[in-house]
Amino acid sequence: MEEESSLKKRKSDHQGNQAPEAGQETVEKVKRRRGRPPAEKLPPNPPKLTKQMNTLVDMVINYKDTLGRQISKGFVQLPSRKEVPEYYELIRKPVDFRRIRERVRNHKYRCIADLEKDIIQMCHNAQTYNLEGSQIFEDSIVLKSVFESARQRIVEINQEDNDAVGGSEESGEYDSIIGTIYDIKYLVLRCSELLLLFQIGLPL
Repeated sequence: MEEESSLKKRKSDHQGNQAPEAGQETVEKVKRRRGRPPAEKLPPNPPKLTKQMNTLVDMVINYKDTLGRQISKGFVQLPSRKEVPEYYELIRKPVDFRRIRERVRNHKYRCIADLEKDIIQMCHNAQTYNLEGSQIFEDSIVLKSVFESARQRIVEINQEDNDAVGGSEESGEYDSIIGTIYDIKYLVLRCSELLLLFQIGLPL
């Protein structure tokens, strides 16, 4: 009888020692599941492609209207999720210039078309969240036009000579983009004047 009681006690002790180990194993599995998986490291883009992307982003960010206002300031960084939670309820794919620069630097965009998608998405977000006719709504339209014109010019230059390098050629590329953007400035100014005349009831 005593032997049977002793045997039961040894079995109970053995099972009691195993329980924490099983629980600990479960906790370790949960810990391993938590957190994001490590980001996939992409191979770097060709230097020329990265340079073109940086040039495009710089041109859009540095663009100023006829009054000298840098209209990209409202697009540099997204509003705080804590301060403006309703923005993130409405906008499913938030993006700003800070994220765009980071993605260029980390080679997330594999072609200029990838970069264009985020620029268009950013402008679309501004038009979705803000009232039509508001300053940031109108700025988003201009920024999209600036990007598209600069992108088209870079594509044309790239087609003319895909292997063109050198200081003078790079300067010519930059000047061509600048010229295109000044044409856009004129068109934007003219549209603003026509809109003002329409609003005050004067003949166009």
